[in-house]
Amino acid sequence: MKWLRFCTLAFLSFGLIILSAEYLPLQAQSNTLIQFDLPTKLMPSVSSDSPQVLLPDWQRISFGSMPPIQESGSFTSEGNTRTWSAGQTPARYLTLLDIQSALRPDLLSLDNIVKNLDFKTIPITSFPLLGQQSIKHLIDIVPSLGQFTVKQVLPIAALLSQKGLISDNGMTLSTLLAQNPNLGELKLNQIDLSEYVIADIPNIESVQLGQFSGWQDTLIADVPALNALPLASFPVPLTELGNAVARIDFIWGKAEQKRLRTISGSDVAGFSVPCQGQQCPHIELDDLENSGRNSRGEFEGRSWISGKYQQVEGGWGCLKAVNGGKEPTGRLPFGSFAKVVVMEPDEKTDTVDTALFFRFKTFCGATPYFIGPVPFLTYRVNAPIFIGTLDKQLQRTVSIPQANSSGTAFASPNTTPLSPTEFAADEPCPTAASSPAGVNVAALKNAIANLESSDRSDTIGPYVCADRSRNCGRALGKYQDMSYNPYAVQAIANKPGGQSWLSQLNSGGKATKEELFQFYPPADQEAAVKAALLDKIASTSSETDPTNGLPFSGDRLIERVAQKHFGGDASIVDGGATDAFGRLSLKSYGQNVLQRYKENSSLCRL
Repeated sequence: MKWLRFCTLAFLSFGLIILSAEYLPLQAQSNTLIQFDLPTKLMPSVSSDSPQVLLPDWQRISFGSMPPIQESGSFTSEGNTRTWSAGQTPARYLTLLDIQSALRPDLLSLDNIVKNLDFKTIPITSFPLLGQQSIKHLIDIVPSLGQFTVKQVLPIAALLSQKGLISDNGMTLSTLLAQNPNLGELKLNQIDLSEYVIADIPNIESVQLGQFSGWQDTLIADVPALNALPLASFPVPLTELGNAVARIDFIWGKAEQKRLRTISGSDVAGFSVPCQGQQCPHIELDDLENSGRNSRGEFEGRSWISGKYQQVEGGWGCLKAVNGGKEPTGRLPFGSFAKVVVMEPDEKTDTVDTALFFRFKTFCGATPYFIGPVPFLTYRVNAPIFIGTLDKQLQRTVSIPQANSSGTAFASPNTTPLSPTEFAADEPCPTAASSPAGVNVAALKNAIANLESSDRSDTIGPYVCADRSRNCGRALGKYQDMSYNPYAVQAIANKPGGQSWLSQLNSGGKATKEELFQFYPPADQEAAVKAALLDKIASTSSETDPTNGLPFSGDRLIERVAQKHFGGDASIVDGGATDAFGRLSLKSYGQNVLQRYKENSSLCRL
């Protein structure tokens, strides 16, 4: 089989070796032909005779080295104006909040973006977010900063001196603010910071980006070295979701009109949106085995419609109306990070280009995926193409709803450990970058799912009340998240009719499996539990284990995180409170999850 090379900018610095055998040039808007190399890798094969499917190698791709966007644009919504220009890489127009749900950059600190970076050589002006901080906020978030004297923190000393507000430079910052609270409101960028370096703020490199005031609006390119961080090295690493692969059987142009069996759409409209317009160019798919089959396969005759010609519903919340609420039809095989769109099928050459489209976000909503196109992959007829997951499969995603706490309900325990096949089908083995506090999140998720629901995403629990009847609802899905769980609530409420369905559940109403998959599909379940566990791991790591007086770590960290999932963040450590069935206590639940976690972890070989 033949694979075409793909259009992608500025990857030569990676010194990569391309696996494909042919080039196809991409024609940019300037009508000049530019060739780019995309770092690729082979998708792990399940058998020796499986086709070799090329995927982007996210370990060698960063926001700063991705292809340039091909079209300029702008919009204003809710008083917020966003712009992007043709030729920019995503690092220049995406903010930390735009990628927060997919990659969690807010959990990064400067010292774990690039190890051993010399902050004595990096000016503060290269990190505008730092200049936006007030003195008080810096003291609140930077370890021990308040114990330094004014003269030891050069930018603050210069700021105070310029304002003529202090004469005793030997006073500690904490003492200074205690005596003069108003000084805490002064911001560093009220002086010229060009002569100061990041190291002039002691310990600033250990502060997570999410602790800085205004981090959400910071461009990726405005955080030192973040534009060069591989996408697979973020706290939630970018990876392919699922393992479905199809073969491109035919490539059809604009003369095609009606296609009903599709695999393209959006996360709002679903991924089987029919095309019934005058122009429905598409790629027609088939299963990888193309001979000797008596039954119709999963992909046979299904179409991936060109997003250049078909727009579908997208976006949510306060930004839903941007671009008329429309986005190119396509798929999310790499999660909410970006949408993959078929662009221009060419019947004459039997080739088809694809592109990435991004979206912008605020805390009140997200635009449709219409920021693009960013050149991606090009295919020929008969080439295998990565699909990801189908709607009816247990989808995986790195899209994480934003919330600060979580609750879970209680299901009858299951005693069957996961098989190696089940574990491998879930998530990849973790790397050091993807293991917060040394926790294998994939194994922990599997352990909880195995105990809570026997790994079934269609599980619906009984109506129960907790917290002295302040919270009532039903347990939902694979991880038995309560219908008042803030992660689940956000995912459900953003869908048409979702808020009404939640009210019904929380008032004692019943739910069907069809409704569950409509309002809280497997992809959202995966997103919610990953978000909850990451937050619980981070917070629990800084708490003291009452049994030994030390911070939670190792096995005890796993047990306590599991207890919080079971009984809530405020539950008593090793408490005796039980589930609705009286079968598990907080303590026994943590022990049970820990045992399964160890079994799951042993199945993963790095």
